[in-house]
Amino acid sequence: MRSIIVTDNDETIVGLRLAGVEGKIIENDENFLTVIDELIADENIGIIMITQGIFTKNQDELLLRKLKEKETLIIEIPGFNEKAKESLISEHIQSSIGLKL
Repeated sequence: MRSIIVTDNDETIVGLRLAGVEGKIIENDENFLTVIDELIADENIGIIMITQGIFTKNQDELLLRKLKEKETLIIEIPGFNEKAKESLISEHIQSSIGLKL
């Protein structure tokens, strides 16, 4: 199984290509979900990494696909010049009890 990165900038593609990961650049948001659906349908792809900027814009649709999809892992990663988000679990705990982990 292969991994693939979906991003909107060239630097992320170049960096991960050096590690042997193929990538797709999204030029406009209109075809993003079509590209994701094509990648999910490809039996050779096991992991789809999506950079934060694109993931955030399409979060509702992507979360539905993550819940429905059994074969392909869809993950969010920081792109070039993007700060890594806190995990959803620690964010939920922090908002619930008011403590920073």
